[in-house]
Amino acid sequence: MSAHLLPIRLYQILEEYSDPEHPLSMGELRHLLHLEYNLTCDRRTVYRGLEALRQAGLDISAFQDSGTGYYLLSRRLEPSEVRLLLDCAAAFPGMGERQYLDLKEKLLRGLSHSQRQACHPLPLPAVYRGMNREVLLAVEVLEEAIAAGRQVSFQYMEYGMDKKLHPRRERPYQVHPYGLCFSNGNYYLICRYPGYDTLSHYRVDRIQNPILTQEPREPLPQGLDLSRYVRERVYQISGKSIQAVLRCENSLLSDILDRFGLDTMLHDNGDGTFDAVVTAEPEGLKFWAVQYLERCEIRKPQRLRQELAQTLREGWELYRAPMTSFDDHQTIEEEPQDE
Repeated sequence: MSAHLLPIRLYQILEEYSDPEHPLSMGELRHLLHLEYNLTCDRRTVYRGLEALRQAGLDISAFQDSGTGYYLLSRRLEPSEVRLLLDCAAAFPGMGERQYLDLKEKLLRGLSHSQRQACHPLPLPAVYRGMNREVLLAVEVLEEAIAAGRQVSFQYMEYGMDKKLHPRRERPYQVHPYGLCFSNGNYYLICRYPGYDTLSHYRVDRIQNPILTQEPREPLPQGLDLSRYVRERVYQISGKSIQAVLRCENSLLSDILDRFGLDTMLHDNGDGTFDAVVTAEPEGLKFWAVQYLERCEIRKPQRLRQELAQTLREGWELYRAPMTSFDDHQTIEEEPQDE
C-alpha cells in the first residue's frame, strides 16, 4: 500500500482506537499500521504523518500531553452528543426500527472502539412505531423544497380499520412549504394552500411520495413570523392566536414556562397560585388546560372559558351514567373494586 496514504491511515487508527482514556504509543501506532493496512513505517515517518494531520486542522494530542501516547482531542460528535441523538431518535415514534438501527450504526461509527462499548443509549421502546418507512425521505424532500423556495406535492395518509395507512384522498396535496417543527413527539410540515392566507400543518410521518415541483413558493403572509407562530401553538392546530389568562397552582410554574416561554407575564397571587398571560391558539390551549384540570383555570377570555365549561359538561354527561350494556367485542376483565 502506498505510503502517501499514511496520514489517512493514521487518522483512521486514531479515530477507531484512541481516546483520552486510551492513548496510543508510538509502538502501538506502528503495530496497528502494519496489522490493519500492511504499512511498515519508522518512527520519523509516523511523526511526519501526525504533523501533516495537525496542519490539516485535526486536533491530535502531542506525546507530552498525556505522557503515554497520542489520541484525538476532539471528534465530530462527542460520546455524550451521540448518546443524546440516539435517545431522541429512540423516542421518535415516526422512525421505524430499521431506520433507527441504521442511524445508530452511523453515529457510533464516529466513536472509538472503547467509547462504543461504553455507550448505552436508551433501548428502543417496545411500543407503536410508525408504519411509514419514508419519513426520512420525506424530510429530505421537504427541506429541499423549503430551501429552494418551491412548492411540493404529496399523498397524505390516514389509518383505516385494517390498521394500515391509506391516502386521505385520491388527488395529491400541493402546498407552499415554509418550515418543519417538532411538537408532541411528531414532525410537522407548516405550509399553505395556494390562494389561502391561513397556514396548515401535516405530520411528516403521514406524508408519502413527496415530489419537489417546479412551481415557485409564495412568500409568507405579510406580518407572519414563523418562529413566533410555532411557539404559540400548544398542539399543531392551525388558527389565529389569542391572549389568555391562566390561573395556576404554583406547582405548575415550570410547566407554564416550559410550554409558553420565559417571557410569559406572571403575577403571584400570594395564595399558592399565580396568573400567567399567554398567547396561544385557543383549541390547543383548551386541550392543554384540560390535562391540568385540577390545577389550572382559564380566566380570560370569557368565551374560551365558556367553551371549556361546555366541553366539561358534555364529558360529565358521557361518564356520569352507568353503562347499561356490555359490548360483545369487549375482552378486558374488570378489576375487583376495593371494599
